[in-house]
Amino acid sequence: MQPHEDAVQTPSPVQSPPLAASSIMRSLSGPQKPRPGASSILSSPTIDPLSQSEFSLPIRTNSTGRRPQSASLFRSTILNNTPPGSPRDASPASTFRSTRSPARTMTGSIFAGTAGFKASLLDTGAADSPGDPLNLVLKSFVPHVAIHASQDVDDLVNAKGFQQGLWELLRPFGERVMGKVNVRDSNGVSRAWEDFSLRFTKFGDHSNLQMPDALDGLNGSEKQGGRRKEDPILDVEKVVERHLSFAEEAFRGTVEPQTPTRMGLDVEATSPYYALYLRRLLSGMPLAPHESFTHPVACVMAISSRNPNPIEALHRLYTETREGEKRYPVWVDGEYLRYYILVHDEENSDISKSMALFEQMKRNFGLHCHLLRLRSSESAETDDDSIPLPRSDWMTAAEELADIEESETKEDFEDPTRHIFESDATAIRTFVREMATQSLIPTMERNISVWNDQVASKRKGISGRFMSLSKRWAFGSSSRSSGIASSSSNYDVSGFYRPDSPEAIMRRLADFAFMLRDWKLAMSTYDLLRTDFQNDKAWKYHAAANEMAAFALLIMPQNMSSKTRIETINQMLDNAFYSYQTRCNSQYGATRCIVLALELLRLRGGSGIDEAVRWGIKVLESRLMGKIGDALLKERMAICYASKSGAGSQAWGSRKRKSALWSVLGAEAWVAQEKYIQAQKCLNEARKMYSLLPGENGIQRFEVASDFLALLNDQVKQGLQVDLLGPEENLVDVEEETFDNDDRRTRRTSLINPLGGGAVAGMETAPLQSQGDASGPSRDGFG
Repeated sequence: MQPHEDAVQTPSPVQSPPLAASSIMRSLSGPQKPRPGASSILSSPTIDPLSQSEFSLPIRTNSTGRRPQSASLFRSTILNNTPPGSPRDASPASTFRSTRSPARTMTGSIFAGTAGFKASLLDTGAADSPGDPLNLVLKSFVPHVAIHASQDVDDLVNAKGFQQGLWELLRPFGERVMGKVNVRDSNGVSRAWEDFSLRFTKFGDHSNLQMPDALDGLNGSEKQGGRRKEDPILDVEKVVERHLSFAEEAFRGTVEPQTPTRMGLDVEATSPYYALYLRRLLSGMPLAPHESFTHPVACVMAISSRNPNPIEALHRLYTETREGEKRYPVWVDGEYLRYYILVHDEENSDISKSMALFEQMKRNFGLHCHLLRLRSSESAETDDDSIPLPRSDWMTAAEELADIEESETKEDFEDPTRHIFESDATAIRTFVREMATQSLIPTMERNISVWNDQVASKRKGISGRFMSLSKRWAFGSSSRSSGIASSSSNYDVSGFYRPDSPEAIMRRLADFAFMLRDWKLAMSTYDLLRTDFQNDKAWKYHAAANEMAAFALLIMPQNMSSKTRIETINQMLDNAFYSYQTRCNSQYGATRCIVLALELLRLRGGSGIDEAVRWGIKVLESRLMGKIGDALLKERMAICYASKSGAGSQAWGSRKRKSALWSVLGAEAWVAQEKYIQAQKCLNEARKMYSLLPGENGIQRFEVASDFLALLNDQVKQGLQVDLLGPEENLVDVEEETFDNDDRRTRRTSLINPLGGGAVAGMETAPLQSQGDASGPSRDGFG
């Protein structure tokens, strides 16, 4: 998870996106004109140019009906729709770009008896690959920092072009802390991370607030409560659908001879639409009592050098965090870190006076202070030292959907990309790093140590286990059979634990350990809490503890037999899924739990792939996701099976046929939604998987299946409006991919033009990503 040490920052600005993205952006936004001497906030080291075999698209006129300014709203899938190893824009806080190979599942069974297989998932390339589900997990469960600024700070930042204040300016910089960040685990062992992240939130913005079930029923109707729970997934579906439609419109009808025509699903790199789906799903985590990931670990209180009464203003901001109307709900621990910022106006204020005020702040409020020097004027794109500030990768689905809808309805819609001065970017990077390394992480480490010694260690001893047993049976009390928690329980009747209760403290301990990647401590603490929450019948707490315990167990290395580990993980996932879906009616929780578990099981390889698909089928059967999610999940299960290789020369135990089946099902789902580019990818992948099977195991002898594929092929052809290749070209195409096995040659021809249907190979393929190697490395696993 570390970049090459010799990475060198280049001053060239981000111009048009690479490959397929370049033609979209050029056609919609016009040609880019770089300014001499300008540097990009997304600057990266020099990397090798793309292979000459890569393709590009011609410049097309804007026939999508969208305004050119709206193209940047779809940058997340345009820029990610590049072949593995291509340049990709990173967080603005990053000064390098990862050049590691694409993510792969680990070779062999990690749960087998060989010591080499007992590694952490963080040792794989998946943790370094942007967009990979494991990378998204690491980037989503991170410390949250609230931003609470005075009015004079907001006025200063508004003048710079950021209408939502200091939070909007700082937000993108938290997505990757600059440089190495050292974190100590519970045993005092330090490890450096180069991809540590923070999530800046706006203080007082409770749009993601999720009330406890008991209060939810009292404060609103069940229909409203259920609607709120479904909104995150509905918004995610709408956002991804808009991105798919944008690509469909941009590429529909494009035919270029040099464009590859056999692009299928990429096994090595995650689909940009699936990555977007996961990212928007995880960015919508609610502010809820049953988990503390979205609870603030710190609150930044900011004043500016313009403030006439700065010390009194800081006291007022502090009071508002404890007693004001914007304060957090009662189940959020109010003893989070307060961090104080003095924003110095470089253009209109005296630096000597600001330095004196800053020293006074440190005397009054301690060392958790920072002097942030910013220019107050707005940066224009034409300025020599202006650099673009990209939009946050972790905005919620509701935010992105609102921007897209505004671009479609507002006549004077402007490109949302903002620019800041390079000096401002450097100052903000320095502030984020200093706060994270000198204040935030040490505070979390100290809290973990105190909570572990004073609360968790007592529960792990003999006396703690005895008290838990006595609490469970209540020794003569009838509460165990009455269906109501024991009177000795700390579970409030309103449906939550008080922040000072041992259960709430231990949950924060486990979440802090998970965010700092101390998997062993997190796993042991979640495991203790599972029993407590079950005894108290706190079912949402119980579901969340099982969910996170399974995640930690899947990520961490551990000496455990394959059978024991898979049984333990399945039991945790079963408990979490049942509690989320049946007991709590939480579609978001159930979806997040199973989809992330599916991805972690897939990375474990071996029989973990079979378990991953089994859980994916359970999600499909439960209909937790919409049409877009179902189609993406079917694609993903095809990739799961494609990544599993068998043993021996005959590849016994591989799942090529099942992979092809799920690709066909994915194509059918995309055709039903008129997403023909994605459907074509799935059909091409199915053709590839069938071609890898022995001739006698092909699909040619199955008339119904062949007819079905021919029908899908014709529907995709009509949807894309692509002219078929001539007979001679088609014949040459078949001959280029014939095999020594005569049966394979015959079956290949049948799949390319099944039963007289349209030729799959002749259809124009959506030039969004290069063909990945579907066979993948050897996966032997789970024992």
